[in-house]
Amino acid sequence: MGYEKLLEPGTIGNMEVRNRMVMPAMGTNLAAADGTVSDVIVNYYARRANGGVGLIITEVCCPDPLGRVIPGEIEITNMSFMPGLSRIPHAAHSGGAKICLQLAHGGCFASEAVTGHQPLSPSGVGTMQLPDDTPRAMTLEEIKDSIEKYGRAAERARLCGFDAIELHGAHGYLPLQFLSGYTNRRTDEYGGSLENRARFALECIQAIKKYAGSDFPLIYRLSAEEYVPNGLTIEEACTFAKWAEEAGVDAINVSAGTWDSRLETYFKVMEGKESPEGKNLSDGVATSVWVPPNYTPRGSLAHLAAAVKKVVKVPVIAVCGISPEMGNEMLEKKEADFIAIGRQIIADPDYAAKIAIGEPETIRRCLRCNECLGEVMRSCGISCAVNPEAGKEYEGYTRVTPATSKKKIAIVGSGPAGIQAALTAKIRGHEVTLFEKEDRLGGALYYVCIPDFKQDYRDYTNYLIHAVQNCGATIKTGTEVTTDTIKNGDFDVVIVATGASTFKPEIKGAEDPAVLDPLEVLDGRIPEGKDIIVCGAGLVGCEVAMFLAERGKNVTMVDMLPDVAPDMPIYTKWVLKSKLAEMHINVKTNHKIIAMTGNKVQCKTDSGNQEYQGDAVVCALGLKSNRTLLEQLRAECKGIEIIPVGDVNSPRKIMQATHEGFHAARRI
Repeated sequence: MGYEKLLEPGTIGNMEVRNRMVMPAMGTNLAAADGTVSDVIVNYYARRANGGVGLIITEVCCPDPLGRVIPGEIEITNMSFMPGLSRIPHAAHSGGAKICLQLAHGGCFASEAVTGHQPLSPSGVGTMQLPDDTPRAMTLEEIKDSIEKYGRAAERARLCGFDAIELHGAHGYLPLQFLSGYTNRRTDEYGGSLENRARFALECIQAIKKYAGSDFPLIYRLSAEEYVPNGLTIEEACTFAKWAEEAGVDAINVSAGTWDSRLETYFKVMEGKESPEGKNLSDGVATSVWVPPNYTPRGSLAHLAAAVKKVVKVPVIAVCGISPEMGNEMLEKKEADFIAIGRQIIADPDYAAKIAIGEPETIRRCLRCNECLGEVMRSCGISCAVNPEAGKEYEGYTRVTPATSKKKIAIVGSGPAGIQAALTAKIRGHEVTLFEKEDRLGGALYYVCIPDFKQDYRDYTNYLIHAVQNCGATIKTGTEVTTDTIKNGDFDVVIVATGASTFKPEIKGAEDPAVLDPLEVLDGRIPEGKDIIVCGAGLVGCEVAMFLAERGKNVTMVDMLPDVAPDMPIYTKWVLKSKLAEMHINVKTNHKIIAMTGNKVQCKTDSGNQEYQGDAVVCALGLKSNRTLLEQLRAECKGIEIIPVGDVNSPRKIMQATHEGFHAARRI
């Protein structure tokens, strides 16, 4: 299909935008600790502007030092920040994009651990996610001061060369804390009725227009649903949107959620106090409402943008995992005027350019794994599982340059590590032969992307295969590599990306042939019978359990772990656990497995031994690196450089595999 609507120019106020693709605000933690702009953050935005996106909205920038939420957050609280901030518009404009500065005050989310001060909020109401912080209610003087600071910050932004301002009134930031009955319990003119609760946001809009100029474009980011008790509803959001338009807003960026969205319900469900039925927890809990993982359907918030679009005349921006096909269709149906593409532009900065030339198959697809968010929430700089350069743009250690000495390279294994190594090595001009023992490319990704809920991984796998088939490398599938293969091939370098395989642990009965391999199950060996026991609550165990539950099986999952999927970013894990609950998968953690057969598992728990019986048992208790070839090559191929990458080093995630493959080829 074509993408004509995505490629049409558009306007927001008097700002002309070259297409309808918007990079929304996403925290990176790339600023300096004092809130000043760093080289890396300038390069990060420059790279995405050069990739063809029409409008870039920066990450949160606080207008008040008491409003900082993350350590590496940019500031615009006084003139001293302006020299650095002015670098960002220059970077964006050099790539042909327009740039909008997002002003965001965290209110009760501005933790004392970050700011050094007690947080402020409309009524002293805090968040479940920061139980150690006790906010205090803002005085009328502090409210007026905060409104003034928003206006003055916008004035500085215009002087710095930004093309627009976005006022962050979504996701629990201060304007939403006033607008929401969940956080606003005031009884004065800033509390009570919706009109009073809206006063703070509307006065901020007026202050921005006053100081930055009535002609300076202003976007309002709106949570159209909060999913908390007494929280903002779509009906109230639509009413507010009309008021915001009357106050001077030039566009509305429609999102949803707050830090506590569905969180209280989630904990009750996990504790067994409530049923998951009808709670929609897998649509997002807390931050995963607006940063949904691959377990949540794409475009999960698109209906909210369509609802707001019906009541306002200014442009509406839609967001939330919207594919190019979905975005183009929304524009055609006039359900939105612009489409925000966030994590996908982290994964592939050239997303918009590839749409423009009609080559969407070349887009490096985002997994929606939320490793990017996980890094930021750990107070580290942003990274991406599939893009080793994200957050490190133009750093010396990510720069891919032509090789000074062209070498003959063998790459063994076509998983993410092997294919990424092949792509990078070919860019550098090396002669590359990629070997794969199976008749198909993709390595373990073949199994990972089988379940219906792993469509994002399927898209990424297809991207990798298409990319490596078109990069100029020689590809040999169905080939078992030996040391003779390498010696006879006259290779200079071997990159070993043989990955890892499932294994049977040293548990009594684990070697029983009737005990099923999880990868074989994913590949179609569906066990007969109704009741299935899955041993292992890591990511493989969880996804095999869900795969079987989708096929009508009653699944019990057991593991000695205290929690499922221990290495998964927390906001993604909340959705995963919600999905497990919604699918009625019986999760038994803190169960040490001591014996198993093809239909029975015995466990040791704090309360004594426990036995589970079923019609089949799946053993998903981990992976073991495939190191046989690596050790043989090291022993027999002296004089040839041997580089192990990915799970052959130790079983981990796609992020580590991709980055190791990239850097191995970059260094050769």
